[in-house]
Amino acid sequence: MADTIIGKNVLESLTRSMYADSRCIYREYIQNAADQIDAAKLMYPELEYSVFVKIDPISRNIIIEDDATGVSSKDIKRLLIDVARSPKMRGINKGFRGIGRLGGLAYCKTLKFETSYFDEDIVSIVTWDAVRLTQILDNDDDDRDAGSVIDEVVKISKEQKEEHCDKHYFRVIMEDVTDDKLLNEKDIRDYLAMVAPVDYSNHFAYRRDIYNFMKEKNLHLDCYNIYVGDSQLSKDYTMSILDQSGQIEDTITGIEFWYETNSEGLPMYWGWYSISSLKGILNKTNKARNIRLRCENIQLGDETTCYRFMPTGDKARFVRYFFGEIHVLPTSKLVPDSHRDYLRVDAGLKEFENNIESHLLELEKLCYGASDARKTDKIIKQSEERATAIQKRIEKGVTSAVQRQKYDEDLQKLHIARAKAEKKLSKIHQDWQANGSPLINMFSPVGIQLPQHPIPQLPNTVLQPIKNIKLRTDDKRYDKFQPKEKELILEIYNIIEQTLNNEKEREALIDKIEKEITK
Repeated sequence: MADTIIGKNVLESLTRSMYADSRCIYREYIQNAADQIDAAKLMYPELEYSVFVKIDPISRNIIIEDDATGVSSKDIKRLLIDVARSPKMRGINKGFRGIGRLGGLAYCKTLKFETSYFDEDIVSIVTWDAVRLTQILDNDDDDRDAGSVIDEVVKISKEQKEEHCDKHYFRVIMEDVTDDKLLNEKDIRDYLAMVAPVDYSNHFAYRRDIYNFMKEKNLHLDCYNIYVGDSQLSKDYTMSILDQSGQIEDTITGIEFWYETNSEGLPMYWGWYSISSLKGILNKTNKARNIRLRCENIQLGDETTCYRFMPTGDKARFVRYFFGEIHVLPTSKLVPDSHRDYLRVDAGLKEFENNIESHLLELEKLCYGASDARKTDKIIKQSEERATAIQKRIEKGVTSAVQRQKYDEDLQKLHIARAKAEKKLSKIHQDWQANGSPLINMFSPVGIQLPQHPIPQLPNTVLQPIKNIKLRTDDKRYDKFQPKEKELILEIYNIIEQTLNNEKEREALIDKIEKEITK
C-alpha cells in the first residue's frame, strides 16, 4: 500500500472544474457508450446498437442509455467507482482515463449508473450523492482523502432483473439537474449533431464523395445510432449557406480534401472543406460553420478550436468561411487531452500543427482569390450599368453641349475600365485553371462572363465638343415654348446640374420640373 494520500480536492477538479461548457458531459457519456458498443460488436456483430438521450425538463432528469454489453456485477467497483483505473487503451478506445463519468456530478443532485450485463439476472445500480459530495468539498475542516470521500458518497445496490436475462444495457441517470442549459433539448440536439460520432446527413450531397475518398485512402469513420428524444442525429452539414435572417445567401458547389502522413510515413490526418462563393464569415445561423477538429469522429473543443493553427489571430477569420473537418488518425499516436478540448502535448504534436497550418493557409489564399475575382466582376457590372444609364440620358436629351461632352468622356472611361477588368478577370481565371484551383467550379456557374476575344485598349483622350446634339428641350413636349423660353429652361436645368451633387436627386428634380411645365 502506498503512503501517498490523494486529497479530496482532486475530486473538485474531476467534477465541478472539469468542463467549461456543461454540455460536454453528454459528449463524455456518449463516448463511453460508443466504446461499449464497439465491444458489443466484437461479441455480436450481427446486432444493431444505439444510444438514447432522454431529457425531461419537467422532472429535471436526464437519461443517457446504450443497449451494448452493460457492465458485469463483478466489475462494478473497478469500472464505475474507482477513479482513473480504466482498462481502456489509448489509440483503440475513445475514452481511456476513467474520469469522464464523474463530470455529471457537477450538474445534478444525484448521479446514478444503472446497468444490466447479458446472461446476468440482476441489475446493478451505483448511486453518487452529489449534494453530499459538495458539502464535503466545501468544508475546509474536513481533511479526508479522496478515497474516503468516495466511500461516503457512493452506494451500490442490486435488484432482481425483471427483463429477460438477454437484456443488457447501461444507463446514466442524472436526477434533479441543476443546470438549465442541459435541459434544453433543441440546443442539446444541435450541439451533439456536430460533436457526437454520427454520420453525415443524407441531405448533404457530398456525403458520397467523402466516403469515396475514405475508401480510396483506406480510412474508416466511426458512426453510431444516437437519438435525442425521438430524433436520430446526423451532422448538420447542408448545401446552403444562410444569412442572419435564415435566408439562403450562397450554395456549396463542391468540396476539397486534405490527407497527410507524418515523418514516419503513417497517416496523420485527413479532412475536407466546402467550396462556395466565399462571400464572408458564415453567420451563426449555419450550425455547422467553421472547420472542426475531430478524433475518432468526436469533436475536440468547439467550432473555434482550429483558430489556433493560424499564425496570427486576424487570419483565424478565414477558417470561418467554410464548412469542414480535420480528422486526427489513430496511427498518428496523437490523443485528446483530459478535457477533450485539444490534443495532449506530444512529440508529434508540433509536426501535426505545422502541417495543419500550411493547409489552413490555403483557405486564406482561396478567400483572397475569390474576393479579388468578385471585385473585378463588380467593376465590369458597375461599368455596364453606369454606361447604360448614361446612354439613356443622352437619348433623353442633354442640357448643353458641355454636358454631352462630359457624358461621352465618362462613357470612354467606363469602356476602358471595363476592358481592363475583363482582361484581369480572364487572367485570374487562367491562373485558376493552370493551378487546378477549386474556384474554377465556384465562379463558372454563377454567371461571370469572360471575354471571348481580346478587347482593345482605347486611347484615354478628351473628345472634342459635339455640334449636333439632342437637347432636352428638343423633345416635342417643349414645342409650346419659344426659343428664348427653352434657353431659360435649359439654364435652369444647368444650374440644377451644377448645384446638386447627388445624381439621383438632380435627375429627380429635373424630371419633376419637366413634368410640371410640359403638362
